[in-house]
Amino acid sequence: MADEYWEVLGDPYYATRILEVSELPETAVKSQLWLDIYATVTQIVLPSNLEDDEDLEDHYKVMMLEDDHMGQPTESFDYHDKLEIDLLMEDRSKSSILATISNELSKSIHVSSQDLRCVAATIVHDASRSLLGRVCSNGSRGLRVHMEACIKIDAIVEDVAADDEVQPAFVPASKSAIEKLERVRVETAGVCCSVCIAEIAVGSEGRGLPCSHIYHEACIVEWLEKSHFCPLCRFSLPA
Repeated sequence: MADEYWEVLGDPYYATRILEVSELPETAVKSQLWLDIYATVTQIVLPSNLEDDEDLEDHYKVMMLEDDHMGQPTESFDYHDKLEIDLLMEDRSKSSILATISNELSKSIHVSSQDLRCVAATIVHDASRSLLGRVCSNGSRGLRVHMEACIKIDAIVEDVAADDEVQPAFVPASKSAIEKLERVRVETAGVCCSVCIAEIAVGSEGRGLPCSHIYHEACIVEWLEKSHFCPLCRFSLPA
């Protein structure tokens, strides 16, 4: 994999943490970023009958809810690296620093820098914020930010043999189970349909699952025609 990029599935999960902000020697006129990277890439085998990017996206959303019907993980790879990057130099813009961090992460994890832009943006934001008060009080840019970034990525395994059997993620609820969904009138504000991520209007009618979660009728019917699990709690309807 040294000369290739993983094909990322979904969005990377990541978390950052400031470990220390310390002063550099007086001769230093710029700030530095010390970044400890801990990354895990998990290979996921997907069904070979997915026709386009929309099918792939739908399948991935469903498989995150359905442990019994998700694409098969094959192997995980752990990466650990330490980067030293000049940060907030007078002659470098924020976009330039963002590109530098994305490229360095890409080299360490073997993932396209474009897929890591959101991670890099968070690192730049957190590092800059941690420097802000210190720069004002210190009167110089001679500071070092020591950070930790933990990244988890799912990647697609290519060239899966045609006879490999991968159980599909799409297991719809039965037609009768969908027809039996309870009609519920929404009496209070703040009830959100987690399928479309929009509030259900007070006084309107939604459809409730046996687990008591309520959705827009059109949203939950479309969902259950693909998956028999509740989008929120994974309650299983008859398939």
